[in-house]
Amino acid sequence: MNILQRIFTDYYEEIKYTLHPRDTEMENIDKMIHCGDPSFGGAMYGCPHCGNLKFVPFRCHSRFCPTCGNKYAMERTTSMSFKLVNVQHRHCVFTIDENLRDFFLKDRSLLDCLFHSVSCVV
Repeated sequence: MNILQRIFTDYYEEIKYTLHPRDTEMENIDKMIHCGDPSFGGAMYGCPHCGNLKFVPFRCHSRFCPTCGNKYAMERTTSMSFKLVNVQHRHCVFTIDENLRDFFLKDRSLLDCLFHSVSCVV
């Protein structure tokens, strides 16, 4: 168990009942906590030459997981680097006014509207 898995396991109840995260966030926390746990299954590999067996536990494949997320980020970065066009560009950051942030936190579907609005502005 890595350090983040230990922290989330130790403070699981406090996170769940004090911070009230969304269901998807709790799903990812659960996946991350149990990532690599042999009791959740795995695959057995055998060497055809010497007959040695090795059990490899299943991973969670969550972007939130420090192990699986790092692998995801590296693959994504490599994939995106092949899609980039060699041109100069500007990076624009759009923010939400502090008074409006609660609306977007409570109803995440509003973000889609926000993205379309930004696209029209650009």
